[in-house]
Amino acid sequence: MTTTFPTWQRPAWRLPALLSVAACLLPLLVACTATAPLVHLPAKPKLHAARAAAATVQRPPSARQQVIDAYLGYTTAMTDAFNSRSVAEVRHYLAPYLDTATVRNAIRAFTEAWARDEVSYGQVERHIIGVNIEGKAAWVHDCDNTSDSGLAYAGTDQIVPGSLGIRDDNLVTRLNLVHGRWVVYVQTVEDVSCTP
Repeated sequence: MTTTFPTWQRPAWRLPALLSVAACLLPLLVACTATAPLVHLPAKPKLHAARAAAATVQRPPSARQQVIDAYLGYTTAMTDAFNSRSVAEVRHYLAPYLDTATVRNAIRAFTEAWARDEVSYGQVERHIIGVNIEGKAAWVHDCDNTSDSGLAYAGTDQIVPGSLGIRDDNLVTRLNLVHGRWVVYVQTVEDVSCTP
């Protein structure tokens, strides 16, 4: 689409006047330019990079991404809370992801494990295979490999019997949207195998 703008014609008598003013000012402009020191201006940012950055800043994450971020934040916070061996730190790490009663339950379970000198062992391979959101409830379905993670005794590094997981740990986690953030409500381990 081409837009045409009207062209304005100047009266013929103005053209010589403009030329004579330009001719008078030209030596002054040249003189100013000749004596001015050279200044190196910073490079202009590339337009497409600036637009991409602006687009990234302006787009809030999707509801699905918010649920996944909350879930992954929760799993990291659980590990950090347990490894802290501090009741105050457990509250700090878990408060953004769990309600107060569930944080108290975690403190009780962690305190019992700490009394037995148990520490976390290994890493979980997370494989989120589904996310379902219905209003203010969401479910994250993982098929995790927990076979190389569990608990160990701090003094001996021996694995706590029965604490290692399995290769296809089928886990469903429900999160609820509470005051604008997703918090973990309940986790259920499914008895059927899964495939990541």
